[in-house]
Amino acid sequence: MISDKNTINEHLSKAEILSRLFSIWNPSVRTETVPLQEAYGRVLAEDQRAQFDLPVVRASSMDGIAVRSADFLDGMPDTSGWKAGREFVRADTGDDFDDAYDSVIRIEDVRIGDDGSLTLCLPEGTVPEPGMNVRPAGSMLKKGVLLAESGHTITAMDLAALESGGITSVPVVKKPVVGFIPTGSELTAPGNIPQRGQNIDCNSTLAKYMILEMGGEPVCYPIVRDKKEDLKDIVERALAECDIVLINGGSSKGEEDFNAEIILGRGTAVSHWVKAAPGRPMGVAVADGKPLINLSGPTAAAFYGLEWCVRPVMARALGIRVSSRQSVSAVLTEDLEAPGVIEFLCMINLFRDGEGILRAVPARNRMNGNPPLAADAMLVTELGKTLYRKDEAVDVLLLRPLNEI
Repeated sequence: MISDKNTINEHLSKAEILSRLFSIWNPSVRTETVPLQEAYGRVLAEDQRAQFDLPVVRASSMDGIAVRSADFLDGMPDTSGWKAGREFVRADTGDDFDDAYDSVIRIEDVRIGDDGSLTLCLPEGTVPEPGMNVRPAGSMLKKGVLLAESGHTITAMDLAALESGGITSVPVVKKPVVGFIPTGSELTAPGNIPQRGQNIDCNSTLAKYMILEMGGEPVCYPIVRDKKEDLKDIVERALAECDIVLINGGSSKGEEDFNAEIILGRGTAVSHWVKAAPGRPMGVAVADGKPLINLSGPTAAAFYGLEWCVRPVMARALGIRVSSRQSVSAVLTEDLEAPGVIEFLCMINLFRDGEGILRAVPARNRMNGNPPLAADAMLVTELGKTLYRKDEAVDVLLLRPLNEI
């Protein structure tokens, strides 16, 4: 049990929190079988192998005509009297053809007159032999060959390979159902014009699509006001309905910050504070065998918590490796101060200068009103480092494809 009050309130690193959580939460991976057409983006639960050979029998490897190689044993025959369906047949790429024929001449070396007469223009020294330009049975796909491996996220190419191998349905890992509970008496739904003291609940949309991206099934609950009993009720409902529960807001020490108390008092508490910002007051617990995570309210903090904490939790629930964002090196355009005692998320805008060098511009959103997540990349500062210098090369994680920047 990790529920001692002093232990819970330690300031732990992100890695330490995940290690503690995973020491007491080890979910069993559940599976279901779905039609192949519904399997895109799902995690395959079992290896899949081809059900038959392709081609089933030998087939032509190019457009041409199929002939009997025995007709060429004594040299080039007079083909002017040859007839289609008797001495030769058409055999285009991938075509099966009558077993009486065993060699294919490419169509570029064939002339068929209007009267049906056949003239061959084979390159010098070329004589049709058994198997020439013919794919043997199983040359494209052998029965029993591995088409897709367990634990692999199914792509469009995988679907085509599975279908070609006779697979019509596949066992996949069940998507974890992830509940997201937005809390705060100051919140109003998107589409409303915020009044004095109100904020728009955009975090539900952020969480929904990040959870989908991670392979989960999001369930976004309505906004819950800062009333302790209402908050307790919605947490219990979410724990009954979901595999993972995220509650957003009320995570610190404010007068109406009840969520931290609720989270850490339910089940086995793991931690409250993390050496990372934004979002330092982040409660983590395991209740009813399920992760119960209290993300801080500000959008940047919610994003960061989803990124560093919920992403590996989702990977563990799916039984896969944690997906990682593409890292690129960029050169800072200005000095960037860092806390040192904690890691800090800094949003970065990128551009290429006249010499083609990728430049990193820290997004300064507190003063100029830039949206907190309207950035190309993110930089997570290192523990112990307090200053990044102008013209210093830093590794940033992309939030959008590099070719769009």
